[in-house]
Amino acid sequence: MISYRRGKHVKYNNEGLENIFFESVCKLREDYYFMQNISGRVRWSPKAVNDFELPGEYVDGFAGMWRSFIHPEDLAYFDEEMERIRTGKTDYMLLEYRVRKRNGEYVRVRSHGVMNRDTEISPVCCMGILERVDDTTDELTHVPNIYVAVKDIADTFENENASGCLMIVGIDDFKRINDLYTYSGGDEIIKNFALRISKCIPQSATLYRLEGDQFAVHYPYGTLQDMKDIYARMADEAMDISLSNDIKVSLQLSAGVCKYPDQAEKPDILRKNARYAFERAKRQGKGQLAVFTREIREQYLEHLRLIEELKRCVRNDFEGFELYYQPIVEPKSMQIVECEALLRWKNGRFPGIGPAKFIPILEETGMMKEVGAYAVRTAISQVMDFSDSLIVNVNVSYKQLKDDDFAEYVLGILKEYQFPPERLMMELTESCKAHDLPVLMRTMNKLREHRVLVALDDFGTGYASLDILQDISVDCLKIEQCFVAECEKNNVDRNIIKHIILLAHSLGLKVCMEGVETEGIYDVAVEEQADILQGYYFSRPVPAGDFQKMLRRSAGHEA
Repeated sequence: MISYRRGKHVKYNNEGLENIFFESVCKLREDYYFMQNISGRVRWSPKAVNDFELPGEYVDGFAGMWRSFIHPEDLAYFDEEMERIRTGKTDYMLLEYRVRKRNGEYVRVRSHGVMNRDTEISPVCCMGILERVDDTTDELTHVPNIYVAVKDIADTFENENASGCLMIVGIDDFKRINDLYTYSGGDEIIKNFALRISKCIPQSATLYRLEGDQFAVHYPYGTLQDMKDIYARMADEAMDISLSNDIKVSLQLSAGVCKYPDQAEKPDILRKNARYAFERAKRQGKGQLAVFTREIREQYLEHLRLIEELKRCVRNDFEGFELYYQPIVEPKSMQIVECEALLRWKNGRFPGIGPAKFIPILEETGMMKEVGAYAVRTAISQVMDFSDSLIVNVNVSYKQLKDDDFAEYVLGILKEYQFPPERLMMELTESCKAHDLPVLMRTMNKLREHRVLVALDDFGTGYASLDILQDISVDCLKIEQCFVAECEKNNVDRNIIKHIILLAHSLGLKVCMEGVETEGIYDVAVEEQADILQGYYFSRPVPAGDFQKMLRRSAGHEA
């Protein structure tokens, strides 16, 4: 990018010097250059005049004639950026679009430019460069890009006897990798990953980069077994990716494959079906290869319909959402001292959809921020009516915690309802696993400064490990149900429970045993001195009205 200094109207003593300068710049690279003066007149480099339908080197106005060359699908984007420059919202142009050459062919260009203004923000001059973008090779990985993939697959289907497979493969949880290693580290991982997996591709197959962390493998005349073998080799290679600072990263891959013409008779159907299988692999636990079937397609389309219905309900004042409450009791007195607020959703089009299914969708689609805020507000307002001493536990996800406004929102609700902060327990959920600890610490510490309580859910598994306990100050550990379920018969599980409780008490923390479903488990909890208990032995989660009645009975107000 070449520019004049901002805020100065540069004039040349010799008009020829300007021409020499521009002509010299045009000889530096095989790109297209333009320069616009204060009157709006644009000078184009000779190469631009030669390649595009420009009437000559000098044209009045940049956007007018040039706009007529831009691909119709890119016009709105181009106009939006030009408007930002025209209104002074930015001085810099950096956009990528397609433009038509003299021969009618569209080429992709990346436009860099800078607008210089006087002290009144009026344009003085603008200079820029349009770089040709290689339409065949991905800039980062140097493998063929998505445009080549689309063309190659379409060309294959020109042969009526064509057969083969298309596989889409992606790195699981790549956003977490970007969080851990920054975007530049993520780019390096993508680059090295592509280099490693390219060795797994047979000579007659082709590896393409699609977008982000996703790649495709097209194997004309390849079989499903061939693709399974390729996936297995790629998964092995992904286990050991190196960064320039000697850090080793282990990646997990999800993939979906579709065979044609058996399961796809057209190129676009092949791409869609491979995508359906890929999404199935991710939803079914990741780290696996899914082979397309018609059932997968129907399930994926139903999944999309579920997403749209959830979006509609969230927009419509959280239609169908409500909170259920599960009591948390003091073991000796059997009095209800706390409760956990649990999100439920009832919908006529999707009956029986439980939180295990809809909460991950809320997380993935970004709706959890709004629904989580709804849950906090509803829990506080309802518990205010239940009791003047009950502590309410509310689950909070990483996506909520990383929002800079979340702590202020919670504190604002507490102030609005005059709800004592020491009666609100925020439970860190499994979605906080392996995420950016400084983000968690910043938000949770701000809440704790205002006396809000914090619990680590599922302690002993997932994110709730000892290193996290070192970094985040908490009030309560909730022992994971997998240790509790067999503790009557399994001495190992019982010893784990015993020592978690000893550890917690030595740190001044309270312990809640979840999953108490039998009298035998209850007896173990009492013997090992767990502070509070939760589980079906006492009650399943119930609607707010039923819980309020239960609370009254617990307090002895009702027979």
